[in-house]
Formats: sequence, structure tokens, C-alpha cells
Amino acid sequence: MTNQTWIEPPPPQKGLGCFAKGCLILIAFTVLLCIAFIGGSYLAVRYLRAEYFPTTRASLPAATPGPQGQQDARARWDAFERAARAHQPARIELTADDINALIASEPTLRGKAQVSIEDGTGHLRMSVPLDDFVWLRGHYLNAECTVQPAPNGDPAEARVTQITVNGQPVGEEVLRWQYRSWSLHGYISDWSRQNNLERFEIGNGKVVLQTKGE
Repeated sequence: MTNQTWIEPPPPQKGLGCFAKGCLILIAFTVLLCIAFIGGSYLAVRYLRAEYFPTTRASLPAATPGPQGQQDARARWDAFERAARAHQPARIELTADDINALIASEPTLRGKAQVSIEDGTGHLRMSVPLDDFVWLRGHYLNAECTVQPAPNGDPAEARVTQITVNGQPVGEEVLRWQYRSWSLHGYISDWSRQNNLERFEIGNGKVVLQTKGE
């Protein structure tokens, strides 16, 4: 007859099992990551907003094109565009005052940009409020650049240089940065092609655009 030893079963464990503890650790880790991401993003946004987006707009020279000047410039431009879109030869000469009158005639641009011409080079300055972006309300995009035509007048070879955005110099490659399929360089190229633009010149205080027609 063999002696049998009674072994009592371990008392039932209280609390969570290993699987449940692992799930809680994973959940807690995920929550911490989310908090870190949200907190880091918030701090990054605050830094970018404070460092790169000023709360004051750039001072633009006051343009004083009257209503008649705006109407005349708009009428000439509309006639040029109609001829260009109809693939007819067209030419227009615009002084800096004419271009500023066109800007003033457009409600979405009025007071936000100003053009000057000096020594065969165009200068563009702009100051745009960023109120459409919730986290940038009360801040501005202040930028300026120069536009230099190609010696041969080819619109495709014109250069936009000395680009400055909110006091920071920016390389010309910014013109090719894409938002989805859109870029500023692509927009300019498409507009020139659609309007059969043949020549782009700046001289004698004027911007000259000429289409080749068909």
C-alpha cells in the first residue's frame, strides 16, 4: 500500500491575468504616445507660429489707383486675355501703376500685394492674413521676390529670385514644391501655354506680354 501525499491546489489568484496586464500596458503605452504626439505637435505649432508667422503685416507702399484707373486696366487686361484664349495675336504693356490697379480691382488681392519695376526687373511684395487657418489667426504671410525676364524674352526662361518669406530667404526650388499636383511653377507654365504666351519682357518701366496666336 502506497502512501499518497495530498497536495493542496494553489489558492485562486486575485487581480488581472498576464494577458489582461499586457493589454493594459499596451493601452497605456499607446495613450502615452498619443499624448506625446499631441503635446509635441502643439509645441511645434506654437514654435512655428511664434518664429515664422509674425502678428504684424508688412508695410506696403500705398497704391492709389482710382476707380477709373482700375476699370481701364481691367478692361485692357480682359481684352488681352480674351484674344489670347481665342488663340489670336495679342500684346499688352503694363506699367507698375497698371498692375497695381489690376490688383486693387480684385477684392481678394486688394491691399495684399504691390508691384514696382526698376532697371528691367519686377519686384513683388505681399502681405496676406492667415485667418483662414484656425491655428494661424492673427498672423501674416509676408513675402517678396524679384522677377527677371530671360534675355531672349522666352516666358519659360523667366526667373523668380530673391524670394523671402517672413524674413527668411527661400530658394527658387520653392516654386516647384507641390501640393498634391499643384505647384506655382506648374501654374505659371500652364497659364503661359494655355494663352500661347510668346514673349515676356520688362523694360522702360513696363511689363510686356505678347501671344503668338495661331
